[in-house]
Amino acid sequence: MRNSYLVRRFFTLLIAAVILWTVLTIIFYTFVAQPVFTRIKVEEILPRAERLVDEHSPSATEGVVTPFFAQSVILAYELYGNWLFTLNESGEIIISSPLPESLKAVESEIFDIVLREHRELMSISGNLHQTEENLSADAGRFIILSLALTDEDNPSDKIGSLIVLQPMEEMNAGIQSLNFALITSSIIVLVIMVIPVAFAAWHSFKPLESIRQIALNMSEGDFSQRADEDLEGEMGDLARSINYLSESLSTLFQELQDQSSSLQQIIDGIAEGIIAVDREGKIITYNQRLWEVFGLEANSEQFGTPERFLEQLRLDERFSEAIETRSAISYVISKDHRQISSTITPLFSDQDVVTGAVGLFRDVTEAERLEQTRRDYVANVSHELRTPLTSMRALLEPLAEGMVKSEDVKQRYYEILLRETMRLSRLINDMLELSRIQAGSVGIEMDAVNLPSLISRLSLRYIPIAADHDIELSVEGLSDDLPLVWTNEDRSEQIFIILLDNAIKFTPEGGLVKIVIEDHGYYASIAVIDNGQGIAAEDIDHVFDRFYKADKAHNQPGTGLGLSIAREIATQMGQKITVSSQEGEGSVFTVTMPYADEILQSMEQLKDVYDSDAH
Repeated sequence: MRNSYLVRRFFTLLIAAVILWTVLTIIFYTFVAQPVFTRIKVEEILPRAERLVDEHSPSATEGVVTPFFAQSVILAYELYGNWLFTLNESGEIIISSPLPESLKAVESEIFDIVLREHRELMSISGNLHQTEENLSADAGRFIILSLALTDEDNPSDKIGSLIVLQPMEEMNAGIQSLNFALITSSIIVLVIMVIPVAFAAWHSFKPLESIRQIALNMSEGDFSQRADEDLEGEMGDLARSINYLSESLSTLFQELQDQSSSLQQIIDGIAEGIIAVDREGKIITYNQRLWEVFGLEANSEQFGTPERFLEQLRLDERFSEAIETRSAISYVISKDHRQISSTITPLFSDQDVVTGAVGLFRDVTEAERLEQTRRDYVANVSHELRTPLTSMRALLEPLAEGMVKSEDVKQRYYEILLRETMRLSRLINDMLELSRIQAGSVGIEMDAVNLPSLISRLSLRYIPIAADHDIELSVEGLSDDLPLVWTNEDRSEQIFIILLDNAIKFTPEGGLVKIVIEDHGYYASIAVIDNGQGIAAEDIDHVFDRFYKADKAHNQPGTGLGLSIAREIATQMGQKITVSSQEGEGSVFTVTMPYADEILQSMEQLKDVYDSDAH
């Protein structure tokens, strides 16, 4: 209860009410009391001043200032606490009370006020004028009474004035004393009221504090506590309402948790990335698949939170557009070589009001790649088949129509037809070979192979071919100490033939082709290196694709299937073939082959494990 907001508020209001009552009372009292005190003071001063004017002033004594009058004026402050000034009709001071040292600074101001009041009195019809003045230099406030001196023979004629200057210090001191007494009494009353009021507040607010604590527990998800329903009056009604609300919320909260859990499981089970936002763009829900679709880590520094993810990819603008236009938006996002199909759809309430939007993101990279591969494959096959067929038709038509008469020309046409037919045959054979390898219909038997013998045989075969093209072919790392490798000798030879053919084909005259063998402990790597034209950066990821040629005009001889066949053979044998290249500096194709003893040892261990499990 000590920290109860209601108790603090109650006491604050109580203290504020007492303080406000005191302040307002003082203010109103000051405004009301000051005129009353002024009137009382005037009623006290006026009879003495009128008697002095009527009986002892120069107007009453035929213009003579009597000793009594003079003494009354001079000793006015000592006798009555005010100062008197007697002026003739022209405004000259006949006699006045001496001013104290405290008023010397405003002496000229006082005389100006006295002269002004004299002239004011002379100009009005009455014989009395009253006003109040604040003097400068903190001299205080004064009551000023102006009484006319009249001619005895003609009372309507004013022959002078008596100006009474009464300070209000005494009256102000009385008002301040009363204010102090009022403040003191208010404080005493406030202190006396604190104890009974505190007890009454504690007794009144204790049940409310208990209900408040139950409500706080409910806000934190604890619906087990109940309020005392035996309380009287509104507190009892409130306790019963809180208990009913707690039971209802407990049931509803459990249902919502079950629905939310089921919904989240459904969302997490969807293969696409999902993210939903409300009308203000704040994220409502999302699934972890979202990060995988975009190839990101959930805790990455760049995209640490879904909010940051939306901002970085500017998806928040797309969500805002869908909400504002009230229509679905579909587009494709290209990110890090990924193609992501995105569809953002606004969400509507039962009143047809847009409450947010949901985005569905699906990685279509593989589908797009397969579709593009299919299109490229059909286009490339059509192109590769059309080229020799076009050449053959161009030669057959003149032969069939008898347009070629010369036997030498006919013979040359027949040679070209034979060459194109062989080219077409090689293309079809390569396509069938690649299809069989990819389909797994070609069995590849693995065995331990002497790698130096294989490379030596290939080098002897290709050194004359390279020399015919003015290219030097060399072998490095060839050693009889190399262990046997686990591969298929014929298929490996086929791979190296493809690589060597390509190296010689794309190396200019005077160039160099090297076969470099390296021992890596558990496997050997065989690199075919040339210093030819190299491969452009945008082409290097596609060199193993079907029919792909670095020269887009397809001017180089070949079917464009060699490297595809080489990679498929290496994959079928569990080997790896990689490429690195710099345009204008040459290329390096590397094949890795495991050593036979490592493979055979692993097979023996697997056999032992299988036999032990069988027994």
